[in-house]
Amino acid sequence: MVKPGYKQTEIGVIPEDWDIKSLQDIVVSPLSYGVNAPAVPYDSNLYRYIRITDITEDGHYSKEDEVSVNILDGEKYCLCKGDILLARTGASTGKTYLYRTQDGKLVYAGFLIRASVDVDNYNPFYVFAQFHTKRYQDWVSTMSIRSGQPGINGKEYSSYLLPIPKIGEQKQIASALSDIDALITNLEKLIAKKKAIKQGAMQELLTGNKRLSGFIDPWAKHMVKDLGVFYSGLSGKGKSDFGCGTAHYITFLNVLTNTKININALERVRVSEGESQNTVKKGDLFFNTSSETPEEVGMCAALLDDVENTYLNSFCFGLRITNPEMYPLFLSYYFNSQEGRQIMKVLAQGATRYNLSKTNFSETIITVPDKEEQIAIAHLLLDMDVEIDTLFAKLEKTRNMKKGMMSELLTGRIRLV
Repeated sequence: MVKPGYKQTEIGVIPEDWDIKSLQDIVVSPLSYGVNAPAVPYDSNLYRYIRITDITEDGHYSKEDEVSVNILDGEKYCLCKGDILLARTGASTGKTYLYRTQDGKLVYAGFLIRASVDVDNYNPFYVFAQFHTKRYQDWVSTMSIRSGQPGINGKEYSSYLLPIPKIGEQKQIASALSDIDALITNLEKLIAKKKAIKQGAMQELLTGNKRLSGFIDPWAKHMVKDLGVFYSGLSGKGKSDFGCGTAHYITFLNVLTNTKININALERVRVSEGESQNTVKKGDLFFNTSSETPEEVGMCAALLDDVENTYLNSFCFGLRITNPEMYPLFLSYYFNSQEGRQIMKVLAQGATRYNLSKTNFSETIITVPDKEEQIAIAHLLLDMDVEIDTLFAKLEKTRNMKKGMMSELLTGRIRLV
């Protein structure tokens, strides 16, 4: 039963005073395709070019890889206030972008479709928000099915139905969502800034270019094989052994994406009593043995917690630190730093997939400070990581809050009037 003040429609239950409009109903001109022209290196004298790959998942323009386009009739493809771009083909079909004046003058590419919202009667941000709902995502999944690659054409996009309140309520909804969007953007910028500061600190501190106060002793050279003893991950395991059993194992991704092993992300594995397998131990270092790029071979993570009956995945190897002058967390930061990445890049072997030889790695020489300075550096970097992780948690919480707001506001379940 529909509660008072609401009505059942073809797109679900909405307030009685809301209308249903197709996208074509709320634009000032038919949807249009972008220009089919090759991108060229960015040139301030040419038009800046926006392609599907330049649109982030949350609908912003990314300037990480700015390019231009050299065409004579660029003005007719320049975006204006109220323009929304819709990706029409490939895996990104359905991705959307709302033009913002701060993005500068933009010409849109051929795999994008422009919808120019009638800004006098409809709020562009409200319309744009409707393209980030679950209902829209479900529509894209159904509509984009093709015999070849996925796609949605202009006519199909034009028929998409949206719930439309009066312009005043649209603006209020847009304002509320815009405020939380701004909070998300500010958090993302702050995280990026903190990560850049940390990377700079790693480059300076892990190479000795900058010393912490009170440390003056020269750094010493050590061969990796003198740091400890190598051991292998799980062996002889089949698919049926994973996801069950009483033992745990450290996954490949846990090693690849962390400096410090996340013990809350361990997974289960069946290991029978008497099996000859290597258990992990607090203070061990782990390295991935292969990757599709040489830069990601030998990523390192340290185990800093006591664990029982826990093993390492088959695609990594362990290094048990036995040299009492070495601090595992420092070494993990070191091998993941620019200095460490350069070492691994040189050691990486292969053409289409790159592998790390333990034998060659063991002969590598590294230069490190005494243990007291290692600890000081590692803890400074760990404090930075904790701050970044706290900001990430706040960002995720804010994103989830936005999803909840969208679910309620864009369907009219919660009214702001």
